[in-house]
Amino acid sequence: TNYEATDTLDDVVSRVTSDPVLTARLLEQAAPLHHQGMWSRSTIVYPQLGGHRNNRASVMIVVRQDLGVGSEAVITQTRTVDLRVDLRAAQWTFVDLPDIGGLPVERPDDLSAEAAAVLDNPDIVLADSAVWDIYAGRITPNLLKIMADLSQRTPFAAVVLKSGHPYHVFETDRISKHTVGMAVDIYLLNGTRVIDNDGAASDIHDIVEWIYDHPLVSEVGSPWALDGYGGRSFTDDVHLDHVHIGVRG
Repeated sequence: TNYEATDTLDDVVSRVTSDPVLTARLLEQAAPLHHQGMWSRSTIVYPQLGGHRNNRASVMIVVRQDLGVGSEAVITQTRTVDLRVDLRAAQWTFVDLPDIGGLPVERPDDLSAEAAAVLDNPDIVLADSAVWDIYAGRITPNLLKIMADLSQRTPFAAVVLKSGHPYHVFETDRISKHTVGMAVDIYLLNGTRVIDNDGAASDIHDIVEWIYDHPLVSEVGSPWALDGYGGRSFTDDVHLDHVHIGVRG
């Protein structure tokens, strides 16, 4: 999403691919990211695996997009986008952009107390995509409750709630808990990235144990399987860089 004020969407897409099928798809998918007459500069905040199987992968990327006119940025949005890549000839190749992290939603006047407890909490950092999910009422009260409770124990930053996450559990036909507003992925706990503090004696391990014991939690994905493989706590190569919290309905 780096482009100049004079660049059209066709200009931007042509720098990504020359494949006519992918070009047509991107012109539709990426249209909300292009603002004609404004320049755009993007910064990757955090990339997280959304799935990895059969030489295919989803990478959920938290991206800050600054949009401006002249020398001044006038709009800043932080989105979680679902970017798909395939392994072809020993090289990962971009193939799709199924989710750009939603569209802006205004804060409603009748925002619930559970939602406000998350959104107005300085110890919870969310991408705008997640904020818009909450504004739109896509996130269940139980998930908002566990997020608020966790913030009382430690500050944290999340990659994704619903928008920007694969609709299905990657390469399966099972609908993800994220899709129904019942899961959050967290990459930063108490200022430390999960991937950088994955030892069994780490502070993050202790926090995961606290999450596991919370009565609203139905599943925890992390660098550890606390109750052995096949239990409510699980790990795999996709859950080494974040903590996934799924809640009960």
